[in-house]
Amino acid sequence: MTTDDQTLYLHLVTDAYSKQIMGYRLSKDLKAESTVKALQMALKKRIYPNRKLLHHSDRGLQYCSALYINELRSHKCLISMTQDGSPYDNAVAERVNGILKDEFYCDEKFESFE
Repeated sequence: MTTDDQTLYLHLVTDAYSKQIMGYRLSKDLKAESTVKALQMALKKRIYPNRKLLHHSDRGLQYCSALYINELRSHKCLISMTQDGSPYDNAVAERVNGILKDEFYCDEKFESFE
């Protein structure tokens, strides 16, 4: 996402079963802190907090960061990551990103961060 003067980043956590976006955070950077905020939002929405949870992501720096990994571990999440960066390994995330771009125009320029 972009504005006239900056690039914006939408951090998403999507439920693979329902395809719902469970957590999100719009930020001006790709820092793990913003991605953790999206994860925390998603974790708060869990209906069955006592069931095991598998978290799958690509190997982006924010997902591999100690901050993010520690947050997952503190909630006893199992961790899965793509092997070689293939978009087929993370099809749910790629599909959600495509829908946001194609149907909600998230790849177009916005007036401001707000």
